[in-house]
Amino acid sequence: MKIAFPVKENKGLESAVDDHFGTAKHFLIVDTETRGFEFMENQKITGEETKCKTTVLGKDSGVDAVITNCLGDGSRRSLTSSNIKVFQAKKETVLENLELMEKNELKLFHMFDLCQVKKNKKEGGCGHHH
Repeated sequence: MKIAFPVKENKGLESAVDDHFGTAKHFLIVDTETRGFEFMENQKITGEETKCKTTVLGKDSGVDAVITNCLGDGSRRSLTSSNIKVFQAKKETVLENLELMEKNELKLFHMFDLCQVKKNKKEGGCGHHH
């Protein structure tokens, strides 16, 4: 299985998970069988042909799941329509969340989690509106 994590910078499996999926500048794509990974740019930010679209991973990413702290409705719909499951991150790093995923301890991200209901950081949300 390939899992995408929005990350702030490339520190391999020790990379910190970025606070928001759609505006993350980079992603770490991890193969759960080998623990190998690739570092890629957000296609929505860097790809001229995708700036107005909700896709951030590109057409042929091969990603089966995403683990993130927060995402907007557009990204959620795009991922769901591509049969990519979205899980709620619980820990700070890719490795910590990967280990929780392997133990089946991460829940599927629900549209009413964090970014959707809690509109500001004081309430625990990501601090912007969707």
